[in-house]
Amino acid sequence: MTYTAGEGVARGAFDAHHPPSMELIRDCVHCGFCLPSCPTYLLWGEEMDSPRGRIYLMKEGLEGQSLTASMVRHFDLCLGCMACVTACPSGVQYDRLIEATRQQVERRAQRPWPTRLFREMIFQLFPYPGRLEPLVPLALLYERSGLRHRAESSGALDRLPERLRSLHRVMPRLRREQA
Repeated sequence: MTYTAGEGVARGAFDAHHPPSMELIRDCVHCGFCLPSCPTYLLWGEEMDSPRGRIYLMKEGLEGQSLTASMVRHFDLCLGCMACVTACPSGVQYDRLIEATRQQVERRAQRPWPTRLFREMIFQLFPYPGRLEPLVPLALLYERSGLRHRAESSGALDRLPERLRSLHRVMPRLRREQA
C-alpha cells in the first residue's frame, strides 16, 4: 500500500498531515557521505542510526510499513545536529525530512505513560530558560549542601530509573561566582 498525498487517511507509518516528502526522500542517492558526519552512526555503527538509514525508514513508512517501536527509536535517537546536511553532495534536505517525521512520530507513536510524561516534562521545561531559572536555587542547594556528593558516593543514584540517572550525569557542576 502506498501513501498518496491528499487522501487524509493514515497509511503505513504516517498520516496525511505533513508527512515527510517522497520527493525529498528521492534526493538521497545513498552514497554514504553523511555517515562520517553523523554522531549516532559513529557511536553505534548501525545503518538505521544514520541519516541514510532514517531516510530509508521514512520511505518504508510512506510505502505502507507500520510505525514500529524500532522505527520510533531510530528517529528519536537523531540528535538533530544537521551535520549530514552540509556533508551531503546531493543536497538532501534532511532537516525538513526529520522535522516532518518527528511531528508524525509524536502524534502517532504509542509510548508508555512514563515515557510520555518524561518527554512532556523535557519539552515544557528545557526550551524555556525562564522556566529553568527557578530551579537554579534548588540545584545550588543540592550541590552546596553536599547532597550531590552523598548521592553519587552512596550508590543511591543506582536505584533511580536510567532516564533520571542520565539527567543527573549531564547536570552541570555549579560553582560560586567570584566577587
